[in-house]
Amino acid sequence: MSTTAPPRALPAVPIAVPRTAPRRRSVAQGALAAVLIIVGALTAAYVAQRIGSTHDFLAVARPVGKGAEITRADLVVVRVNEAVGLRPVAARDSGDVIGKRAVMALVPGTLITLEQVTDTPVPAPGHQLIGLALGEDRMPSASRLTVGAKVLLVVVPKKGADDKAEEGVQGPDLVPPRTITATIISISPGTRSGQTVIDVEVATVDAPTVAALAADDRVVLSLDGS
Repeated sequence: MSTTAPPRALPAVPIAVPRTAPRRRSVAQGALAAVLIIVGALTAAYVAQRIGSTHDFLAVARPVGKGAEITRADLVVVRVNEAVGLRPVAARDSGDVIGKRAVMALVPGTLITLEQVTDTPVPAPGHQLIGLALGEDRMPSASRLTVGAKVLLVVVPKKGADDKAEEGVQGPDLVPPRTITATIISISPGTRSGQTVIDVEVATVDAPTVAALAADDRVVLSLDGS
């Protein structure tokens, strides 16, 4: 009785795996990557330096009206980062600010620049300051008035002069109404409801007239659009 030999197992043949050749970067791509890395590092270093670079500057501690002399009590030292385009006065240069006058109204918390101060007195030579206490019917809305605005002071007729106007006879004050040019220096609330106190700069030659008219309640403030 013959026996059949079991089949022989075939030897395992390794399967060849295709190999992909590694991609080679061109010289230009490598140079560009290196440049981008360097630029990024320099930018990060610059930003870090700017953020970490703080200095002492002068800021406004309390309201200062236009033309007012700046004192040491009006200033406060603050430490802030430098900002491109801003030129605030360094704390060590306070002598360049103290004793000078404000060109404009200074608001607390703002940094001071040399453009905001001047050696020229306010009022300017040949001018005087006059205070006007005006009601709502004698001026435009207070929200439309700003420090430094050019205005006209219109002279109104005396009380009791309306009788002649009703009869067809115009008083001398109305042909034409007299106007006086002025500049607003400061604006503040009055002591009465609806009243606003406005300091104006007028020519010295007009100052006595404006003062007398203001005392007689014969001034209406008109906003000059020129």
